[in-house]
Amino acid sequence: MSTETELNNPFPGLRPFQTEEDYLFFGRDDQIADLLRRLDRNRLVAVVGTSGSGKSSLVRAGLLPALLGGSMTQAGSAWEVAVMRPGGNPMQHLAQSLCDAGLYDEGVEDMLFHLRATLSRSRRGLMEALRQSHLGPKTNLLLVVDQFEEIFRFNKSNTAQQDESIDFVNLLLEAASQSELPIYVVLTMRSDFLGECSAFLGLAEAVNNGEFLIPRLSRDQMQEAIQGPVRVSGGEISGRLLQRLLNDVGDDQDQLPVLQHALMRTWALWAGDHQETEPLDLRHYDKTGGMQQALSHHADEVFDQLPSDRHRALAEKLFKALTERGEDNRGVRRPSQFQKLCATAGAGAEELGTVIEAFRKPGVTFLMPPAAVKLDPETVVDISHESLMRVWRQLDVWAEEEAQSARIYRRLADTAKLHAENKAGLYHDPDLQIALSWRDDSEPNEVWAEQYGGGFTESMVFLDKSRELAGHEEKEREAARQRELTRARELAEAQRLRAEEQERSARRFRMGMIVGAAVAALAVIASLIALDATRKAQKNEQLAQDAEAELQEELYVADMHRAGKAYDDNSFQQLDELLLKHYPRDGGLDLRGPEWHFWRYAAFTEKA
Repeated sequence: MSTETELNNPFPGLRPFQTEEDYLFFGRDDQIADLLRRLDRNRLVAVVGTSGSGKSSLVRAGLLPALLGGSMTQAGSAWEVAVMRPGGNPMQHLAQSLCDAGLYDEGVEDMLFHLRATLSRSRRGLMEALRQSHLGPKTNLLLVVDQFEEIFRFNKSNTAQQDESIDFVNLLLEAASQSELPIYVVLTMRSDFLGECSAFLGLAEAVNNGEFLIPRLSRDQMQEAIQGPVRVSGGEISGRLLQRLLNDVGDDQDQLPVLQHALMRTWALWAGDHQETEPLDLRHYDKTGGMQQALSHHADEVFDQLPSDRHRALAEKLFKALTERGEDNRGVRRPSQFQKLCATAGAGAEELGTVIEAFRKPGVTFLMPPAAVKLDPETVVDISHESLMRVWRQLDVWAEEEAQSARIYRRLADTAKLHAENKAGLYHDPDLQIALSWRDDSEPNEVWAEQYGGGFTESMVFLDKSRELAGHEEKEREAARQRELTRARELAEAQRLRAEEQERSARRFRMGMIVGAAVAALAVIASLIALDATRKAQKNEQLAQDAEAELQEELYVADMHRAGKAYDDNSFQQLDELLLKHYPRDGGLDLRGPEWHFWRYAAFTEKA
């Protein structure tokens, strides 16, 4: 794709349309006319809308060309225009915008310094400054304060910035309310900051009187905004792509910058790849990723094509420095001077400049100012639109990391301050480990810390002291652990020896038990054998006695036969009864024993 093609691209991408691009600005005629009427009635008009609704483009490419063309008849066509943003030093930026408008001699030494002093002298400082300028008779001054919501963020900073913010607002209100000089003020402001106007006395009333809330574009107006630039630049767009774009935008018209970027990318692809009569078509649009992906894919592509990992790391630090996520999770642009960005990122001008140039070259326009503006130390660098924070997924991650980093630092700085006042102790885990890990990963410096309240040196000293104390306590804990470990080892050794002795005793006991059991078993066996022997002996004795008795009986029976004595059972029975009378059983006489038979034999003999 040639440079000529890039320059002829009719779509600005994320950045607003500029005044000289009014010929590419379509679909807003009714809004421009309404805005002119309001400015004619009120010297101060607040152009209010959501982020991405086209506020800056409406003022720069719509209102300003109309004024310079004499459309506000009563005021005439003689206008001087000063455009500024409040940033972190609104009085300085106001003085610079007046100088840039050509109202003062450029060769006057210290002109900017003297002009700023004049503005800061009183509420009528802007009027006094104009009286000292080259503003011609019957010439009007239009002061455009773009991104006015920045004033609210800096009003919450330190006391000096709060005072300057109040002085700046008072200058605007006073200039817009007087009739001595033809001063007109136009503010552009995000609608989600409207409630914060009440922080300044008289501002809410002035905004209410001159508020211009940007209406949504109708489908026909949106179609004109898409087709007009294409036709002016000599191209054509297919009907199906036009319908697809209108459908993709739908009711979400806060994404107009994203649409402009998708169209810019579609045009660039078409310029490098189309047949002779082929219009911008779906195939070109789809290659960009469409409304949902075109911007994120493009930003990733630029990031990945940076020369080295060092440059990619600097890109991360750069975008973190240029964006901020408030406590309400709203993304806010944070424009900064180039030299400050170098200090914040810890980078040289050449290497950080390489990153910035990659993101602001023609056909990219993620950063401002445009590539045609030389980067000087005082050049203010900014992202081109808040939409970049919402749509580029990588930047959304970085913004969340930066917000978390800011929270950690602010808490650290507050605790360090309280510690210095003997109202808080040093950090301990887990706070200490979180802060140390944050410092190692983020590598903050004093310039970075100034964005979040300063106190960097004191905070780092506090963190180092906390680490030293934690290290000392850890050494003491380690020594205590070693002592405990030694005692535990000694106890374990004693227990081991005791266990071994107990095991030996148990073995001896078990052996004794085994031997005892064996002895007992043998004793039992011996007892059983002895008992059996005894029983056998008794039995044998009994058998012997029985045999003896039988023998005795056989003997006396034989004797009886020899004696010629007859006997029978009845005779013995009678004899037994007689013997029992004389020898009872309890006398120990055994009826079956030999003694009995003896007496029986004797008695029988006598009886016989």
